[in-house]
Amino acid sequence: MGCAKYPDVPEAASTRLIFSMTVSGAIRTGQEPGGTGVPYIYMVAMRTSEDDIPTTGGPIPVIAPPWGNGYVAGNATHFVWWDPTATDDYLLYKFLDVQLNNRIIVGVPISVENVGVGSQRIRFELLLTQLVDDPLDAADLRSLQVNFLTMDRIPQSGSNKQWDALGNNAIPSEINSYVRVPLGVNGIYNNQSANNLEPTGDQANPDLDISDWSVEVRIE
Repeated sequence: MGCAKYPDVPEAASTRLIFSMTVSGAIRTGQEPGGTGVPYIYMVAMRTSEDDIPTTGGPIPVIAPPWGNGYVAGNATHFVWWDPTATDDYLLYKFLDVQLNNRIIVGVPISVENVGVGSQRIRFELLLTQLVDDPLDAADLRSLQVNFLTMDRIPQSGSNKQWDALGNNAIPSEINSYVRVPLGVNGIYNNQSANNLEPTGDQANPDLDISDWSVEVRIE
């Protein structure tokens, strides 16, 4: 694990969120032999809620035109994007509008796993206070809706892209799947505890095919 360069949050925060996503092949960095220098897109999208069981949906993938922002729809509030071409490989973004067209960078994870050629996983840690404007408001958050997203590009034109997200891509009713993570207790939520919500092989490109995922809530 490597440490982020500049945590953007108070050190007194007590709830830590640990996210992990593994692919069947390898995280495409763009630096592979014969690579073009352009990485694939790997994101974790989130929606914070003050309800234990939210009545509105969580983040879902954008898979066809009209593309919108090209990567996530639904009711996302934040996302972390692993992007080795950025100033920091992992950046935390916040959406500014319900249409999810405008975003700003609000910080970096407090700890990250470095990704090299051949790595299969991205992993990072946030403090719950990073997901609110005022650290005191973190106490009001009761749950987090989460989706894991991979794609070969963020389209603004064209008719298709390669992608994966939670749920079986081959079953239309599962395409808009996400998980709800309670924030009031310690816990680990993963593909096994979710009855293998995300199957291996539903995306033919192994570098985009999500094979495992987890979210850990650690109250310290």
